[in-house]
Amino acid sequence: MLELHICNRSGSVLRSFALGDTSEVIVGRDDSCDIQIRSKAVSREHCLIEQQGQDVFLRDLDSAGGTYVSGKKVDAVRLEDGMQAVVGPAVLKFIDNDIE
Repeated sequence: MLELHICNRSGSVLRSFALGDTSEVIVGRDDSCDIQIRSKAVSREHCLIEQQGQDVFLRDLDSAGGTYVSGKKVDAVRLEDGMQAVVGPAVLKFIDNDIE
């Protein structure tokens, strides 16, 4: 099962979410988002975590500040265990518990 940890820039985990049965999760600062990050640096609907078959993708939703993986701005990226994405002041860390 894929887990998402919302961390601050120093690496402390603020919240954790199981992404197992959900096919789409919207991350942003709006109340309607599945995962909310309360910061003006985060767009109302900032990015989308989307399952397609066995793969899970992170897609930027044309956010003002962008979504960054490994220091590079990305439009879409296939998620892998341990991958980290920066969204405003938050770091989204993805953990795949099915990997042995």
